[in-house]
Parts: sequence; structure tokens; C-alpha cells
Amino acid sequence: MYAVKSKQREVLGSKVIGAERVTFETLISKKELVVAFGVSSSFVNKLMAEEALPHFKIGRAVRFRVSDISGWLEKRRVS
Repeated sequence: MYAVKSKQREVLGSKVIGAERVTFETLISKKELVVAFGVSSSFVNKLMAEEALPHFKIGRAVRFRVSDISGWLEKRRVS
């Protein structure tokens, strides 16, 4: 995250644009997700296609929001 000073106050991880506040969450790459999961890139591709692993396409880049991945994993927890 980054810090932005806006109108004499410091805001961490967000930026005030006009009267609106825009917040940015942490995004990770497919390579970072592969390392975190300890699986192959092709397995992550399969999860994206078959299991609806939440992701963003930004041009040719694929990014994952950490909070979305945490929620997705939580739904698949086995008791």
C-alpha cells in the first residue's frame, strides 16, 4: 500500500478524488499465486476456468485480489 496526503491528513491505501475516496486492494500476479499455492501455473489456469477462481484481466496480465482468493479458499475448506 502507499500513503497519500490529502487536505492535511494522511490516508493509507486510498486516495481522495474530489469528494470520493478510491481505495486500492492488494493484487498479486499468477506467478505469485502459483508460489503461494505451491502448484503449477497450468493448475491455476484450470482453477480459473473450471472452479471460477476470481481474477482480473488487465490487458494480457492476470491479477488476483488477495481478499477474493481468501474468500474463495474459505468456501472450499474441508472440516
